Amino acid sequence: MTTTCVLDFDGTVTDAEIEGRPFRDGYLEDLAVLTGRPIDEVRDHAARIEADVARSPGEHGWLYEGKIVAPAVVDPYLRMMPVARTLFDAFGCFPNDADRIRLLDGILYKYNYQKTAIAFRPGAAELLRALVGSRSWVVTNSHTDPVQKKIMTLDGDGALDWWLPRVRGRARKYVIDEAFVAVPDTMQLPGLGRPVHLRRRHYHEALAALLAESGSTWSDLLVVGDIFELDLALPLACGARVALAVNDHTPDYERAFVASHPRGHLITDLAAIPSLLAA
Repeated sequence: MTTTCVLDFDGTVTDAEIEGRPFRDGYLEDLAVLTGRPIDEVRDHAARIEADVARSPGEHGWLYEGKIVAPAVVDPYLRMMPVARTLFDAFGCFPNDADRIRLLDGILYKYNYQKTAIAFRPGAAELLRALVGSRSWVVTNSHTDPVQKKIMTLDGDGALDWWLPRVRGRARKYVIDEAFVAVPDTMQLPGLGRPVHLRRRHYHEALAALLAESGSTWSDLLVVGDIFELDLALPLACGARVALAVNDHTPDYERAFVASHPRGHLITDLAAIPSLLAA
């Protein structure tokens, strides 16, 4: 059976650190206004908080509906969450949790995400060209249109137009549904002191629909992503192979777990992906 491939996009095919710099800068400027503190002071606080997150990546995460659904260390967008909350605590701002969620995850995130740059990992264009005509899709939390527009910036001759209808956005990989019992509730990674939540119904439905469309099973599937907890834990639990596209911010516990798993692969170069499809 031909392997079916699903790629995450932002942070996997793109360079999230470069793309996220304008997002981070804009978000910190807004936090300076909201806290009434000078921007240089806010930047200094943010740098110290980010250093704390890097030292203990398992303790800081994307908190969604009371559960950590991904580590915060992995990219500028997720690192901004503990930065903002810690700053608000330090300066006594917006103590109500519901108000904070609406402000930080809703208004400020969406407003500053529009400032995001476009920067691809080396070999991105070559990878997307190599997979044209294969059983490959993009499944991403991002909206479909921005991802399609990013792909088109790589396309000089129309060859990558093939990808545009194969981008499935708003996968909501972060949503945990305890009523979804097709997979175990959680899994535990050595070196991580909290559980990894698996019951991500929306993400499961997106992947299952592609498998049905291609006539494949979970064992035929390879999923490539840059965050194990968000992109890879669920498909691994369902029987798929997974490839973790590592970077300087990938937690050591994620690297170690994926490297030791018989269905796991670590990749530092996008050029390795086509050979995994042939394996």
